[in-house]
Amino acid sequence: MKLLVDAHVFDGKYQGTRTYLQGIYSYMTKNKDIDFYFASKNIVNIQRIFGEAENIHYIQLKSSNKIFRLAFEFPKIIKKYKIDYAHFQYISPIIKCCKEIVTIHDILFIDFPQYFPLSYRIKNSLLFRRAANRADILLTVSNYSKEAITEHFGINNEKIYITPNAVLSLENEQELPDIKKKYNIDKYILSVSRIEPRKNHQLLLRAYVELELYRQDIKLVLVGALDLKNKEFNDYYKKLGEEIKSNILIMQVPYPELVSLYKNALLFVFPSFAEGFGIPPIEAITFGCETLCSDQTAMKEFDFMGDNFFSPYSLEELKKKIILHLNKKNTEKQLLSINEKYNWDKISDNFYNLLIGFDSNQKK
Repeated sequence: MKLLVDAHVFDGKYQGTRTYLQGIYSYMTKNKDIDFYFASKNIVNIQRIFGEAENIHYIQLKSSNKIFRLAFEFPKIIKKYKIDYAHFQYISPIIKCCKEIVTIHDILFIDFPQYFPLSYRIKNSLLFRRAANRADILLTVSNYSKEAITEHFGINNEKIYITPNAVLSLENEQELPDIKKKYNIDKYILSVSRIEPRKNHQLLLRAYVELELYRQDIKLVLVGALDLKNKEFNDYYKKLGEEIKSNILIMQVPYPELVSLYKNALLFVFPSFAEGFGIPPIEAITFGCETLCSDQTAMKEFDFMGDNFFSPYSLEELKKKIILHLNKKNTEKQLLSINEKYNWDKISDNFYNLLIGFDSNQKK
């Protein structure tokens, strides 16, 4: 079997779809009965990730333009290499040239339109629906997203398969950078995600300020790109005094530094209103950090959170939970649950068995 993976997401900014593809295919490529073809512009980058093997092949994309890639490049690649299956995220090519695997991670823009531009909602409602209905194998990452796809796209629940996310491991955790020394931080609360309205950093920022944690020499570290459209966050931040601002760090870091930040934080807080999955909370727990997590959408499925859940609509509840959990380290039982359910080796094996089973049925 020849399997093409659209790996263009590795060419741009770090996002959940990269974690998803890297996690699944880093394990999946051990199956020698499949030839894997990874397509992206930055071949060197994905070679570093997936390595070299007889059944791993790399194809360099010519264009960064999405329309050109989907309309011309992928159909040409599929025909040239006689691809049997091609795996796409969210959107598939205009012309169907082989069997298609499509992962729709979420359709949050339908249930939470206030967080997405109108043009995005109109365009992706059409494109995602088309890709989902045309897919031979349709995947998503949570029960929440599965139910949403069934409801809004009218697809039979039994035809949607869940391949959840998990945590990427590091080969040499002993060589992690000294994050405290590099950024001159000692005690801090951490949050990780793009800073946009849906992610609700404004609630965490208010809680931090109102609890006056900066007076205890506790900093607030936000890892993620700052989205200028987050007016509520920006307006509140601008009004803060310099003493408070000097204790708030907004940064983007490579993965080894992120792991080090998780390992050294007093507390991790994930206040998002809506997620198709929500990788950072399970990352934080995996790396030993006490974690508070929003109890909404797909995050409800993290049943191991227990008292570590909070409502992202309640400032007072978050403040109480921060005080209660600030100096706790109670992640052992949670980690057992995560390792059992959110494990790339197991997720990859399940996907492999699904693919082989589907292919066998098609050949009968």
